[in-house]
Amino acid sequence: MINKKISKLLGPVFGIMGFILTMGALEMPALAADNVQATSSYTSSTTSAAATYKDYSVDINKSVTQNGLKVTLEKATVTKHKLNAVIKVESTQPFDKTKFNDNSIFQLLYGETHRGGEGMSTDFIDDKTLLITIDQDNDEEEFTESGDLRLDVVFPNYKVNIGMDANADFSESFKNIIEKDLSIKISGSDRTLNKLESDVLGTTVTYSEPQKDHDYRYMDSSMILKVSDKMYKLSASGSSSDDKETKGTYESKAATYDILKDQKDISVIPLTCNITWDEFRKTHENRNKKENTNKETTNNVTYSKSFDFSDGSKGEIYNIERNNNTVKVYCKGSSEKASLLMASNMSMYYHFTEGQVYYSNYDSDKNMSFYKDPNVALGYIVEFNNVEKDKAFDILSRDNIEQIDRYNLGSEIQISK
Repeated sequence: MINKKISKLLGPVFGIMGFILTMGALEMPALAADNVQATSSYTSSTTSAAATYKDYSVDINKSVTQNGLKVTLEKATVTKHKLNAVIKVESTQPFDKTKFNDNSIFQLLYGETHRGGEGMSTDFIDDKTLLITIDQDNDEEEFTESGDLRLDVVFPNYKVNIGMDANADFSESFKNIIEKDLSIKISGSDRTLNKLESDVLGTTVTYSEPQKDHDYRYMDSSMILKVSDKMYKLSASGSSSDDKETKGTYESKAATYDILKDQKDISVIPLTCNITWDEFRKTHENRNKKENTNKETTNNVTYSKSFDFSDGSKGEIYNIERNNNTVKVYCKGSSEKASLLMASNMSMYYHFTEGQVYYSNYDSDKNMSFYKDPNVALGYIVEFNNVEKDKAFDILSRDNIEQIDRYNLGSEIQISK
């Protein structure tokens, strides 16, 4: 019997915010297969108040129905080192969320390339419709411009075990890429920036540093990508180590090829942090932090107006603007470092109501940028695009940034294409 290794989906580890697809393997028989050819790609644009987002995905639209569940591989986008795919699951009856995730399996393979990092997000559109987004990255190998996609899906509680195949051409997304080799040492750090790569799924900066024990590695360093007057957060997105060094990546899904392609003024600003994973775990194990009840709501956006830093200084949100599908959050601290920490570590989520059963995610990482407020000293405007007009939102900031003395704002580093 032919066997395939299938990645197992674990239940929600961040509550309502999403799911993590682990790389643990489960041996099981090869699943049923259906074939479809998908060769025509398209480019569509979504225009907001401040940005134009182009969709380079290829329509697949292959469906298989079994025992009341219809699974559709809707579309996919593949670049040199990244893959993104959207899967829709439709049920004839409302989903039972107490059973839905138990041992459920999703695996998407493309070509002969070995998978690298992988993540998954889920959105319940309603009680009978689920959207699943799979993201893969592969820094060691390159995907091919065209090839075979293989999707395997298992829902044990629904007695669903299906598979489907499709051949697709991703040459449109492949040709839109910027690659720049670097050799830049980050001041005050032992990290060296090695490469900048920007494609239709975002921008990645790779780095290397001497190998450290995991507990003593720093866990909250990031970078700010500055493109003309707009800024985007480059978050740590993965790393691998051998006996000598660690190689890792910073990534922004919002800063795509179309944003960078015509710009000459591109730079990065290191925002290093010396909080280790061991310190992070101990702090959160011992912390019994009370929820901040000092919140305000403006234009259907709920937020904490003030933010306390460990050095005694304060930050504040001093205005909220909402216009059509854009929310602008105005914030500032008492220093440039405090202001940038607030602006770059802000996220927005759909408001969760007590007793709510189905929840949709808003992808802040894909839709956020920030820039200086020209009218307020130390002020920054954080802009969230592609916002549903009548939805209620919550603004959140990372707790770690309150330890402002553990962060260092580095000098701006110019990068020419």
